[in-house]
Amino acid sequence: MKEKVPFDLIGRIKGSVKNWLLPYPFKFVGFALLLAMLVALVAKIALFDAPTNGDITIDTVATSMTINKVLSIALYLAIFFITCSREKVEDEMTAALRGETLKEICYLVLLVWVVARIAMTCVADNTFAITHDDPILAPFIIWVLYYGRFERKMKALRRQSREFKL
Repeated sequence: MKEKVPFDLIGRIKGSVKNWLLPYPFKFVGFALLLAMLVALVAKIALFDAPTNGDITIDTVATSMTINKVLSIALYLAIFFITCSREKVEDEMTAALRGETLKEICYLVLLVWVVARIAMTCVADNTFAITHDDPILAPFIIWVLYYGRFERKMKALRRQSREFKL
């Protein structure tokens, strides 16, 4: 008779990364959502953030804030779909590459944050600000770093595998 094992959240989290990833087509959904979000962002800047004749109303500000919220949600979903989608061939080496890339980017972000905070502490008048607290910009920059590094490593791995085929 099979013994009942209590639920082990940590053990399940430490399981294979492949079990936690979305299917491969979600990557295309994420890129389409990202493209739509960028087009909407440009349209928002052109329509709502353009200088007007001074007629700024509460409705205009509320509409702009709602658009910002929708754009933020679209960006976060796009980042999630692209980053958490399987590759066409998802094996243990790809999972190790994901973890290594995430670790490198976390260390890089920590280093940039520490240097920026030290620089801002040393500047008395705060005219020289390196970081930007925009809620859309920071996750996007971190994601671009992660995804760019991951894709570079995957290309090198694919090239290396083609070179050694018999």
